[in-house]
Amino acid sequence: MPASFQDEIAIVGMACRFAGAADLANYWRNIVDNRQSIGDHSTPDAARLLDATSPRFDRLSTLRGGFLRELNTFTPSAFGMSTESLAGMNPDVFLALHLASSAMRDAGLEPRQPQVGRASLFLGYASPVNAASANWLQHGLVIEQTTALLQRLFPTAAETQLNEIRQAMRAALPPINKSNLRSAFGHALAGQCATTLGLTGCACAVDAGAASSLLAIRQAMDELRSGRCDVALAGAVQSCASPQVLMGLASLLEFTTRDAPCPLSRDADGALPGEGGGFLALKRRRDAEKNRDTIYAVIQGLGVATCDPAPVGTRPMADGLISAMRDALRSVTAQPNSIGLVEAHGSGIPLEDQMEIHALRELFGDRTGSTPRVQVGSVKSSIGHCFAAAGIAGIIKTALALHHRLLPPMVLCPGRMHPRLIQATSPFYVGGAPRPWVQGLGSLPRRAMATAFDGAGMHASALLEERLEHR
Repeated sequence: MPASFQDEIAIVGMACRFAGAADLANYWRNIVDNRQSIGDHSTPDAARLLDATSPRFDRLSTLRGGFLRELNTFTPSAFGMSTESLAGMNPDVFLALHLASSAMRDAGLEPRQPQVGRASLFLGYASPVNAASANWLQHGLVIEQTTALLQRLFPTAAETQLNEIRQAMRAALPPINKSNLRSAFGHALAGQCATTLGLTGCACAVDAGAASSLLAIRQAMDELRSGRCDVALAGAVQSCASPQVLMGLASLLEFTTRDAPCPLSRDADGALPGEGGGFLALKRRRDAEKNRDTIYAVIQGLGVATCDPAPVGTRPMADGLISAMRDALRSVTAQPNSIGLVEAHGSGIPLEDQMEIHALRELFGDRTGSTPRVQVGSVKSSIGHCFAAAGIAGIIKTALALHHRLLPPMVLCPGRMHPRLIQATSPFYVGGAPRPWVQGLGSLPRRAMATAFDGAGMHASALLEERLEHR
């Protein structure tokens, strides 16, 4: 019997790995302790490429970011793979496999067991280049361009000598085969995760830039509500950012040259990159309650909207986010004043922050009492901007806040917060320390909103609430 599209979706399992946090417990502990996990890039050659004033595309503006470092280690044998078979593959598959399987186990589900039932997997993945695709390009395009350059520089070189150089370069690279070629594609990465874990439902990758993880969650919700699956895994991973990848991203995202980002601050002047990822295990709420699963939070609605990113100014950009937030609220006819926490996208990029603050002020309106009652924060101040995984970092933080009934702090920039965010008429405040989440709205559950958007025009917003026993 197909489920109703009005069915509430319960988060019954979670897993994550971000800078400074190997797992879910450490991630929450770092947030509550207001710990910042920003450091220098660990690649030895990165410092050689640093030049914050250079307009060249082949230079880094900063070495800072929320990097996984020693946490980027996995055991291939745990997933039935030999180390020898992995040469030239996309290593992102191990982060995705680890997180998806950990989320399953957190939900009481063991991979490859019949009890999993009909399960689907949706992976947010928007990597512009990965190890497998880079190896592919090097075997073909880079080697041919290099030998063509050598031929111009040394016109008397014999073809036999050039062939020897080609062969030497190919020998220095991981081999090319169908397995590692296929792993360059996001859909193959999602498929490999699903088959390795024994899932029998849909498996696909979702690329919506920084909104990828929220779009993956929305697809998972639709799959559950349609009755096509009974369990859905939804999440995203952001691969290790090499200096070469960061050069391009810095041109798109405006990286700050400060030691740490300052999201939602008047001093915000850019983002810093982050690595990691997270996964949710989702069920229809009625199924989760019947099975007596732990329910971290309930996802009531997830709205999406696109807008033209070309117009300059905060107003045209804000329209898309306002539409997405209203779409999320519409699912339960909730009013903005029922929300106590907003996990903002909060990248630290000035125009993006100004746009988001404009959208929040328009949606929530002015303060109705003597004190502000909606806390706003951004986990990017602690772990950096994790691009495709940015949204899942915020969703997991929000679900844990609801589960523990605790309003989490945000690492604050030394400068003042953005004046429009905290002015006297604003309903918002920014918390610098954790505090109990006291609900003063009668029988209404605690509610929170998490947003994510991409510079290409995609906006997404999720409405989460705590599970109340009597509902």
